Amino acid sequence: MRSYQAHQPILDAAWDILEERLSTLAPPLDALARRFLARIANGEKGHRGYFSSRLAPPLVFLPLWLRERFRREQPASVPSEEVTVRLVAAAMWGYLYIRIQDDLLDEAHPERSQTLLGNVCGWEMARLLESLVGDSAAFRSSFERSWFDFTRWTLAEHEQLLSDAPYNAAHFEQHARKVAFARVPALAMCILAGRGEFEPTVETLVDQLGVAYGLTNDVVGWRRDLANGHRTFLLARAGFTRGEPLERSLRTVREALYGRGLLVETLEASAEWQRRAARSAETLGLAEFSEYTHERLELVDELAREAKVFQLRWVLAGEKACP
Repeated sequence: MRSYQAHQPILDAAWDILEERLSTLAPPLDALARRFLARIANGEKGHRGYFSSRLAPPLVFLPLWLRERFRREQPASVPSEEVTVRLVAAAMWGYLYIRIQDDLLDEAHPERSQTLLGNVCGWEMARLLESLVGDSAAFRSSFERSWFDFTRWTLAEHEQLLSDAPYNAAHFEQHARKVAFARVPALAMCILAGRGEFEPTVETLVDQLGVAYGLTNDVVGWRRDLANGHRTFLLARAGFTRGEPLERSLRTVREALYGRGLLVETLEASAEWQRRAARSAETLGLAEFSEYTHERLELVDELAREAKVFQLRWVLAGEKACP
């Protein structure tokens, strides 16, 4: 993402902090860390490209975009680059912890020992945040609420995926609040800059991004979800019932995704939620968010065009023409 590249030097400095700490881990944690970093590698940058890929949400960039907003308005209030790098590093530790947890919940055959590396990530996140904003009662209260929202809605979604209970849009929007940790580094930046009153709008923005990305992720990962028996919001609407033979389920789902155009409909909904997020970002004065949104909508549009091609093939040649 071009909109991410401007902040790569800060991300690289934050990665330096993570890599230095991981390099000091005693065996066998050191080998566990190396395997994890290899698994999240993305393109030429390896693991350093993990947060900057085209599909990646702006997890570590929200506090940086807020910092730019505050710098334009009142330069003296902006945290130093050193403080900013440590805040981004704390965010990275937190997101890696969550990635490890998600892998354990989502993968058919996860490396369960990774949860022990998660202990390291969680501790390092907490240590850095404490050193930066630990004296703020407002931050501690908001962090606790965000952490428990993340935990609560992650569990609620996981239980939903493993059941045939009704799954409607209201449920999905609640489950999308599992991204609540994204509020934490953004709010930390606000508090460091003396602008804690931005919290409600930050929360709205994060919720909207959670829905937008959740919808797209359902589209991108539907085959894996079906194979794992995870009845996502998309697959529930497509008529998937857990326990049915995979081939029968695949025919039912393809008919909905391609024959009824459910893939395109879902991507259009994702684009609309992205536009809502853009309006919230405009309220916050995040000038860089507009370029990011343009790039994100380009990606969603590419996925929609691909889905329309499959839809046409389905109409012309039936299910044999579609993956």
